[in-house]
Amino acid sequence: MSTITRSSSTINRRGMTIVEILAVIGVIAVLLAILVPAVSLARRNALWGTSQANLRQVGQLLILYAGDNRDAIVPTAFDYRAAINPGKPRSASPAGAVAPIGPLNYGTWTDIMWTTGKFGPIASIQDAPATTWDYRFDSPDAALYATGWDGTNPFRSTEVLLKPIIGTGPSPFGTGPTEEEKNDRGYFAGNPFFDARPATTATPYAGKYWSLGQIKRPEASMYCADSSLGEIFELNDSNVSPSNGTLDLVGVEWRYSGDNVLMLMLDGHVDTTGKWDSLYDLEKNLGVRVLGLDQKSYFQ
Repeated sequence: MSTITRSSSTINRRGMTIVEILAVIGVIAVLLAILVPAVSLARRNALWGTSQANLRQVGQLLILYAGDNRDAIVPTAFDYRAAINPGKPRSASPAGAVAPIGPLNYGTWTDIMWTTGKFGPIASIQDAPATTWDYRFDSPDAALYATGWDGTNPFRSTEVLLKPIIGTGPSPFGTGPTEEEKNDRGYFAGNPFFDARPATTATPYAGKYWSLGQIKRPEASMYCADSSLGEIFELNDSNVSPSNGTLDLVGVEWRYSGDNVLMLMLDGHVDTTGKWDSLYDLEKNLGVRVLGLDQKSYFQ
């Protein structure tokens, strides 16, 4: 019997050199530098798109409300506490319950539209040992978000607050969102031109109700926009006059890529607008109107 002898050959295995490892790391770093910003931008654009959709829904509710109320525009803030029949927005639900934030029959456009659209009740929170507050005639607020609620709310942005004005609570119930609200969804704030609260207790421009027929240029008239203040903007000066070239809104937040803010115009379309220096600059150079909407122009 013959014996077959298998010779084993030596196989040389060479590891990667330091130079090759560094080259691979360099390629990975370049790819990350390209991909991470792209992924971040895609995410921001998705949030921007969803926020746009929310504002379009608000525009539809504006039209629905006007159709049911003789062409009336939803006031961006209201105070029905002295009214004989204050209506449903921010009324006790159930009867006898106490609102977690702010007084009854006092609120903003979000409460009116929440009630008009019949979105609730979708959740409830305990505000006292024997009473539960149902969000039936009151839009979701900071107290509800604090419970961990993350439901659908078309009256808030899908992007979180970037630089909230830290205060005692969102407008109109306080001076700005509290520290605990930093990671909550961003607010949309209403134009103070439509503030229907009594002028003696609210902003200098407050105290009127408006109809669509009174607005000269609905397509250029801002109804609400991204805000770090709360649900209604404030004016930075009590001198509400066309001669005041520094007049501006307090609480606008440019929270989207490129320092942009989303605006809902009174005809229902949504605009993306860059930064401005004052309401004069906004009207004259960007074509967006905030005050004097019953006139052809506010700033001469």
